[in-house]
Amino acid sequence: MTERITPKPQGAVFGFSVLSIANFLIAVLSYLRFAGIARIFGADWRTDAFAVALVLPFLVRDLIVHTFGSTFLPIYARVVKMKGKKGAVRFMNLVMTWVAISGTLLMFPLFAGSRQAVIAVSPGSSPDMLAMASIMLRILVPTVLLRALSGILSIFIQYEKRFSTMGMAGVIDLGISTAMLFIVGPRWGVMVLPWSVTAGVGLAFGYVLVCAIRSGYRPEPVFEKDPNLGQLAKMAGPVMIGTLAGFLGPVADKILASFLMPSSITALDYADRIKNIAFAVAFAPFAVMAELSYSTKAARGEHEELIANFKYGLNQTSLIMFPMAALLTVIALPLVSVLFQRGNFTADNARYVAYALAFYAPWLMRSGLFSLTSKAFYALKDSTTPVVIGVIGLTINVLLNFILIAPLGIGGLALATTASSTLKAIYQTWALSRKMGGLGLREIMPEQLRMALALVAMIGAVLLLRTFLPFNPAESFTVRVIMLCIYGLAGSAVYVVTLASLRCRTLSDAVGRIRTMISSRRTVS
Repeated sequence: MTERITPKPQGAVFGFSVLSIANFLIAVLSYLRFAGIARIFGADWRTDAFAVALVLPFLVRDLIVHTFGSTFLPIYARVVKMKGKKGAVRFMNLVMTWVAISGTLLMFPLFAGSRQAVIAVSPGSSPDMLAMASIMLRILVPTVLLRALSGILSIFIQYEKRFSTMGMAGVIDLGISTAMLFIVGPRWGVMVLPWSVTAGVGLAFGYVLVCAIRSGYRPEPVFEKDPNLGQLAKMAGPVMIGTLAGFLGPVADKILASFLMPSSITALDYADRIKNIAFAVAFAPFAVMAELSYSTKAARGEHEELIANFKYGLNQTSLIMFPMAALLTVIALPLVSVLFQRGNFTADNARYVAYALAFYAPWLMRSGLFSLTSKAFYALKDSTTPVVIGVIGLTINVLLNFILIAPLGIGGLALATTASSTLKAIYQTWALSRKMGGLGLREIMPEQLRMALALVAMIGAVLLLRTFLPFNPAESFTVRVIMLCIYGLAGSAVYVVTLASLRCRTLSDAVGRIRTMISSRRTVS
């Protein structure tokens, strides 16, 4: 009876489509939430307090989720092959038990030391801001455990190829928090922000747990010796260090921004979130499919197929990430103005956020490369190399922060992140090539060069257009929207036309897949 009600795995094409739709919905909800915060509260020391309060819960969450998440899927795939699904579920319960224990233990010092924690993150802030951030942090503490458990459950659901469940969990999370913001935000004031986040995370966890049970998971505490747990722990140690190193870069940005003018932390936070939303929409579906594919092929010893998938994925992601990074850079002010400039969020706020975004956005060009190579290393059960590279990147990031903050302000902090992340991506790709005896990247260089040439044409066209049709944030909302659409559509058209004239095979493949999906849906209907 259980077998009959267990949902069937979803195909790769369907999975990619549903994840793309879900990530688009999540992006819309994220925007609505940020736009609501900007309209109701503007950008001042209160929003700075919320940004500071989020830092340590996100750090602890990522330490648990990335540590176990990045290493769990390759081990889980091997356990399924060795012991079957029943044995794999028992192994998952063993991991869940230790995640629950570690997450609970980490919550207590975070709650008790909330005041000291926010001071460490934002030492240059006012006493009022630090007091508010401390209260917000205590409200957010339960999300540490809930998100950690949800992360492990999501990996199980990912392996079961229940892609619609993964997407819906994010929609529920943001949907609840956004609804609370608009419904009770004006009455509750700024404290609605941490409460809405905690509520969204809690309900999303309940949904993921129910869906995991429907897919065959049976929760129970497990304490036993398992050699696979030792392998997981061995891989997890370096990942924890790498996660900490990767997170300390943004923390260093906030520490230094706290010594700049008020709202600097908020401006960095908004710019970073816009960049991350773009990354999630454009790349997250690729990331989920790549992680599953790499782990499965590595478990089977199919390294040549893994390399082929890597090269194909790199071209496909570059096709999207290149123009997105360029557009976010050259039209940062029109975009931020249209998205947020209303209510208490002024034109000056828009300029400040856009200034940071223009330096953050180029990071997107090689973000896909960095993510794909990381997942390949983890699939090969090598968690040490990405960590070493991450520590090197952190060192470069901090050094650049101190060099660039004086001449560029928050723009220097954003540029330091972009530069260090790009160097990490290039170095990590070289390291993966050495490990696998070559990746054959010369085969895709012509395609990468075509995209780069198209990118140059697109940037030139948009800058020329902005010279003759300058953007003014003081104009009406309708005029600002029209100008943003003109810049975006003109730049995208130049990019596509240039790629077509250069006979870009990656573009042709993408168009072919879209046509196939449309025709197959017509046939079914």
